[in-house]
Amino acid sequence: MPIITIQVIQGVVLTSPEQKRDLLKKMTDTFISVVGDVARPYTYCIIQETPPMEWSIAGAPLPDLPFLYRPEYADMHKKSNEIMKNFIESQGKAGTDPSDHDHSWDRAQKLWEGK
Repeated sequence: MPIITIQVIQGVVLTSPEQKRDLLKKMTDTFISVVGDVARPYTYCIIQETPPMEWSIAGAPLPDLPFLYRPEYADMHKKSNEIMKNFIESQGKAGTDPSDHDHSWDRAQKLWEGK
């Protein structure tokens, strides 16, 4: 049986029972559009709401929404994006030798640590 789980911060993202019902229906309908109507009677869709301040991003408890536009968060994104870009580019240059890919995680970790 398929189970679709939607996790949100309670009272922040979904703010009305109507939104929740609409989301449950649309998520189920989208899933069924891919797998077929045969799965509809067996498809569960669940909204799990986590109380505020029991959810975090980058270690900052949410909904500390101002954190999402502070310079420190923007800097984290910039650094992560640069590391990912460099990592992806390094994979393209690595060639087809499987041993090149065995150490890709190690290379990504070293980039993250600035080594």
